[in-house]
Amino acid sequence: MSDSDDDWFKKDENELLQNLEQQVKQQVASETKEEHIEFYIRADHNRVECSLESSDASNASGRFNICEFANALKMTPLEMFLYFMTENRDLFKDQLPAKYSQRRVSLYVQILTVLGQLELGGFNEELLAAFAKQTVLLCHVKNFADRLFEPPSKGNLDEISELLLRNIKWLLIRAHKLGVLEETGYELIEHFKMLLARSQLPELLKQPVCIEFAQELAVLPTVQLHVKHEIYPKLDDLRGSETNAVMSLPAAAGDVAGYINLQRQLLCEAFLHPLREFVQRLRAQSYVDPQMEQNLFLPHAELILNPQFSEAQRHSLIFMDFIPTERKDKVKCYKFSPLQRELLKNIKTGTLLCFTSSYDFDNLILATVGYTETEMRKQGYLSVEIAKQYNVGNIYGKPLIMFEAPVFFEPYLRVHNYLSTCSADNFPMRRYIIEGQLEIHPPAYIRPDAQLTYNGVKFMAADPPKKTQLNDMQRTALGAALSNEFCLIQGPPGTGKTHLSIELVNTLLQNADHLKLGPIIVLTYSNESLDKFLLKAAKHTDSILRFGYQTRQPEIERFNVRTKIDEELVPHRLKRLWWLVKCEYKEQFERLQTLHSSFDGSEESYVAILSGQEQLNLIAEKINTLRNIFQYYVARDKSLLGMTTSCAARLNFLFRLLQSKCFIFEEAAETPEAHVLACLTPYTQHVILIGDHKQLQPHTGRHHMQQGLQISLFERLITNQFPATVLNVQYRMRKCIAELLVPIFYDELSSDNSVLEYPDVPNMTSNMYFVNHKHPEEQLSDMSFVNKHEAVELINLLLYLKAKPSDIVILSPYNAQVEYIKSILPSRRLYCVASVDSYQGLEADIVLLSLVRSNSAGQIGFLRQLNRVCVALSRARCALYMIGNMETLQRGNQQLWGAINSKLQAANAIGTAFPCITVPKKVVKMSKK
Repeated sequence: MSDSDDDWFKKDENELLQNLEQQVKQQVASETKEEHIEFYIRADHNRVECSLESSDASNASGRFNICEFANALKMTPLEMFLYFMTENRDLFKDQLPAKYSQRRVSLYVQILTVLGQLELGGFNEELLAAFAKQTVLLCHVKNFADRLFEPPSKGNLDEISELLLRNIKWLLIRAHKLGVLEETGYELIEHFKMLLARSQLPELLKQPVCIEFAQELAVLPTVQLHVKHEIYPKLDDLRGSETNAVMSLPAAAGDVAGYINLQRQLLCEAFLHPLREFVQRLRAQSYVDPQMEQNLFLPHAELILNPQFSEAQRHSLIFMDFIPTERKDKVKCYKFSPLQRELLKNIKTGTLLCFTSSYDFDNLILATVGYTETEMRKQGYLSVEIAKQYNVGNIYGKPLIMFEAPVFFEPYLRVHNYLSTCSADNFPMRRYIIEGQLEIHPPAYIRPDAQLTYNGVKFMAADPPKKTQLNDMQRTALGAALSNEFCLIQGPPGTGKTHLSIELVNTLLQNADHLKLGPIIVLTYSNESLDKFLLKAAKHTDSILRFGYQTRQPEIERFNVRTKIDEELVPHRLKRLWWLVKCEYKEQFERLQTLHSSFDGSEESYVAILSGQEQLNLIAEKINTLRNIFQYYVARDKSLLGMTTSCAARLNFLFRLLQSKCFIFEEAAETPEAHVLACLTPYTQHVILIGDHKQLQPHTGRHHMQQGLQISLFERLITNQFPATVLNVQYRMRKCIAELLVPIFYDELSSDNSVLEYPDVPNMTSNMYFVNHKHPEEQLSDMSFVNKHEAVELINLLLYLKAKPSDIVILSPYNAQVEYIKSILPSRRLYCVASVDSYQGLEADIVLLSLVRSNSAGQIGFLRQLNRVCVALSRARCALYMIGNMETLQRGNQQLWGAINSKLQAANAIGTAFPCITVPKKVVKMSKK
């Protein structure tokens, strides 16, 4: 659901809150009575222990008894979570009485571990913080450890003791990672370290759990020094010229925790570096005027509190005012500037906004954009949620400078949050991703001797039937995907990567029942690719669910999860928990506003505001988590779930609930390594990565970023000789265009006969040509480049060709050139003009390519990179017409452009004018400005 759908079946929230409480209380009371009866019927063997505890239980009505603990552990983890979170008794208070048994402690710790391993955002922090305060429990564990490791112990590790050790280890490490472990917990860690170091019980120390315990505790501090990792920048982060973070490789090949931490650090730097650079320019005020529009910068803005906040929806509590000055001047009919209008129209939910009162950056407010009703946007308001504030108390009604983070924040936030807290235990596919093994096992759910079917034809996984809609190499790739639990498939341009993926999904769906596969998870980096994939997959199944709400395809709406929430599927306990947390959010928001209104400038008052804001953010995360749990009850019965990788990072716990086995990554070479990691779970049994590392690499927000940030997991593994199947027949490009790519980019690339049948372009003597010129480029104030001569030449060629607008596109590697061409193009709404990067994965009959760079120094920027040039040269089906300064290009990268020039010369496809049969009319002329 989106923030506009704050309940699960689209009722008015006030109506919901008025009638739900009584309904749910009655239902829960009935359920609880039935549950208690069932507990005692099924727990005959526990009756003695229950009766022994009855006297204590009667003195503490909030205490669960052993029967309830034992039977809760028979529930699914989600059922257990809903049971304990909606009971009137507090699971974290007074659960260990004065007299308690070892079994009670073991069951209690096991329950805490199961709940913690759900890793439910918001609730997880609360649960682990409550565990960290359990001093009676931690004292018992300390005594248990003494009895186990110290004389007169014989070092016998029974099943219950081993389980207790494993669970306590997990809880301590998890609480530490979340930054909630307290002094007693660190003292326990020190005590365990001491016992393990001096124990004289070698047989005990050889037990795997003891070895793991010693290794994992060794890297933890013994005092409370840990600060929870966050991606939100601090003032010092933005005012400094470089990062203070030290990035280092894992200490050893199998160091899972070190590997995860490295990926987290790389992700942080990828987000922070462009933001830091932008702030430095703002502080120097060198970016203010010329870059205001492109960089989404507003010199005058305010944050305002909804006066009716006590009755408002969550997405209507705090607003950013775009036109505070006009309102104060009581202008009756104000008009938005083009900048304000574009901002209001285009700014996305999940964007990070930064506010400060001056260019000195003495203070900072960070806020994320939430769902905003259309009417409020029209009035110049944008709904925001405050994430952080530094050196500012009351945030409302102050004149503020506002700017948007240069890269979209939501994907970074979700992936970072997962990597900051995920457990190194049972890390999926570690033997390939971290340890570098090259021998690949078959998927656990597909036995090597298992017979599969394709359209009724039986086959073995490694040898699909020949009667498929695949060529020989695609069929080989399908066999590799079905017979390897971790599979890489490389597909050069036009070789049918998506077609292969669809056939793979179709084959898995036909065998899903007897394989007990569950929902297949398909992940892409972009929403456009996701929609494209799901439209094709819909030919084979209607059992599809699309997550996220950035679709632009009306045909996909019928699969959107927001339209599928069914009230009848949702347990009453989940509804009640939703209601309780929504009430908790409103109460905490009101408390925070009281702190704001009473702010007196003191440190104590400021700290109280910061603490209140942190608590509010935690409850907001709970709401997001519950919203996604509603979706689980729809997703569990679907065959195919589709989403972007950033959405998947938020839904990782959903994959754990579904115990999802199979993950297919489209656009794998464009997907950052951290994004792949954030999608996998301990239940993952099958990972297929499909992409092409010779085309675009992951986008980092800066093009001179460290090597590790622009190399995907897909490319890293292939570079390290991991086995991969390479598709070798292309169905897109005219043969002469495809030949430009071999062997410069690909060792082998054959053309299917279908591309030989393309008709020649009317009124042209060649279907591929490069026009060489020496007209100089121009550098703009934002460091981007235009070449007006090239723009004019391509527009005149476009109009001369008289092709359908849907058949032709103008591309350029520089956004400034794209915008300039659009500005001078007659009837520009009819034609597509785009950057090379944004056109990755797309194609057109005719491509006109402006390369822009023309200078005597051989400075060619993006065009030094093989990946971008490969994409630029491989978008055209029937014709490719290029314009550029070949001398400049060859100076910039002789190996690359020298080879391309040789190919063009050999094909007689380079000269000083386009190969037009008649002289084109100069409809557009070059400006003298």
